[in-house]
Amino acid sequence: MPKDPASCGKVYKVMRRMKGTRPAWTVFAVFATMAALSACSTQPTEQRGPQAIVGWSNGGDELIVYVGTCHGDPEATVVEDDEMVTVTVESTLHDPGDACQDILRVALETRLGDRTLIDGVTGETPPGMEG
Repeated sequence: MPKDPASCGKVYKVMRRMKGTRPAWTVFAVFATMAALSACSTQPTEQRGPQAIVGWSNGGDELIVYVGTCHGDPEATVVEDDEMVTVTVESTLHDPGDACQDILRVALETRLGDRTLIDGVTGETPPGMEG
């Protein structure tokens, strides 16, 4: 099966040459062509990287953070100062994705209090969730 996208055009040329052959060979050629073209995809089925926070709630000395990945093995990095807490989440986004979210419990050195939570991916305050 071709893995190189440039070789995908060659499959169509082979099909043109088979015109007028016996039906059994034609059926075989169609299935072989479909299998070969499915191997031509260059899109990854999963991608690990920074993921935006889709919701959060304050748990005192911890934050409950939601990201739009499902079973993505998320990891959070936290940077705290007197005015804000920045949380950056890295997780694996699967394609096609499942209909669920990953939830992280992120420990803080000091309660959030009046400090602003910032999503390290977007640079903005993520939407809050009650719960």
